Amino acid sequence: MGYKISMITIKNPMTQISEEDLLVHLGFGNLILSENTTLDVCMCPRDKSVNIGTYNNCIIICDDYQLTSVLETQARPEALSDYEDILSALYPGSEILTVACHSVVDYHMYSLVKGGEKFRFKIVSSGTPVRMYGEEMEEEKEIYAQSVVIDGERLFRDRPDKEEFEYYEDAMMEEFTFNIAARHLGVNIIKENGDELLTEIPFRKYKWPIIKEQPKNSWFSRLFGKK
Repeated sequence: MGYKISMITIKNPMTQISEEDLLVHLGFGNLILSENTTLDVCMCPRDKSVNIGTYNNCIIICDDYQLTSVLETQARPEALSDYEDILSALYPGSEILTVACHSVVDYHMYSLVKGGEKFRFKIVSSGTPVRMYGEEMEEEKEIYAQSVVIDGERLFRDRPDKEEFEYYEDAMMEEFTFNIAARHLGVNIIKENGDELLTEIPFRKYKWPIIKEQPKNSWFSRLFGKK
């Protein structure tokens, strides 16, 4: 089945906003606190929840693709999405970083915003051309250093001591996703000791309320004429 991960991070937020108010600004005002969880679970929740935690002076939002998917279809990669615009206004001066990946189609995407301006955007998916905007981040350069262009195709190797360059850019999904995320998190959770962040830092899960079906012939059905 694979996994789909999407994460938004806000580095060094200078504005104090409650999680409930933040959800309202992002259009999730009807969500209710469901439970405490951890990052290893809520990075890929598959339940249309929004999960929020803090680490390394960074707000972390795992949105289950409810916000971040809009970046996939934007016609202008340099443009801010609605949620990036909102977060930029709420946290002026903070970097807003989005990372996402989908293992089934070797997809990864990241977007960096600061001061209401898009600094970097890239999206890669198997079998489609790479789309990007802006200058490479330092966290990317480390990976691109392990690549060469052969006959117009960029190929990568997975280790510096390996001679063969045999991987296309989509195959470097995890390397790019988690190296870019480390820009804010301070740790590459698939290469370094990320156990504290993955399993010990508390996150709060906010979910849509369950609307129970009204029984037949109840006051609800009589009032609204439903039988």
